[in-house]
This record gives sequence, C-alpha cells and structure tokens, in this order.
Amino acid sequence: MPGTVITDLRRHGAVDPGRLLAGPLRGVGLQRLEPGHSTELAADGVEHALYVTAGSGLAEAPEETVRRDSPQADHDAEPQDPEPRDPVPRDAGIPLVEGTAVVLPLGTRTVLTAGTAGLEYFHAVLTVPAGRPTPLSGDEPA
Repeated sequence: MPGTVITDLRRHGAVDPGRLLAGPLRGVGLQRLEPGHSTELAADGVEHALYVTAGSGLAEAPEETVRRDSPQADHDAEPQDPEPRDPVPRDAGIPLVEGTAVVLPLGTRTVLTAGTAGLEYFHAVLTVPAGRPTPLSGDEPA
C-alpha cells in the first residue's frame, strides 16, 4: 500500500490529512474536554463532523450557554465550591453520549460542554469549496 499512512490518534491527538489528501478533509483527531469544561465550534469557512467516543456532555447554541470560564460563570459560582458544576441541560441542548454524531454545516455554531466524566470525541474538519452558498436556516423563503 504505497503512500498509505497509519497514525495512532490516541498517541498523537490530531493529524493534518491535507499533506496527503486532495479532498476537503483538512483535520482529524481525538479531542478531550475535562469535566465541566466547554469549547465553542464555529463552521466559518469549514464544516465539522464529530463522533463521541467516550464520556458525555451537552451541545448547545452559543447564545444559550454561559461558558464555565466566562466572568458571568465566575459571578454565578459560589466561592466555596471550587469544583466545576455539571452542565445544566436546556431544551435546545443535545445530550452527547458515546456513539453520538454531530455535524456542523457551514455557518453554524455550537458549544460543547463535558459532563462529570469528561468528553472525548473524534473531530474532522472539512473545507468548503469556494462559491458554495451558505445553507438556508429554514426561516428564509425558498
């Protein structure tokens, strides 16, 4: 299998397939969020595909989430409680458990928040061909 590359993602974390592949796949890797921590993903010029491999958490719209590291989160936290609080499920949130897949099409955003056991997920980043229109949200007339 000439040209084939095999990488242990658990050991190396992430790989840049753009060095070898001509297609839209530009980043792959395993990501880990510690318990109670959050990260925001934005599909600005790229699309994201995630697959939860371990742990649990919540995916929410950014405007509905108070990030754990924000000044507002510090204001709401009780001073004697140094441990991160579990994410509070909201109606708009999507529970993330092992085996859950999440796709972020062009122009979308989400905040991932890890549960009490943390969250591990496979993350692929895909480029979007130039000139491709941003998908409609469903609120615009066709």
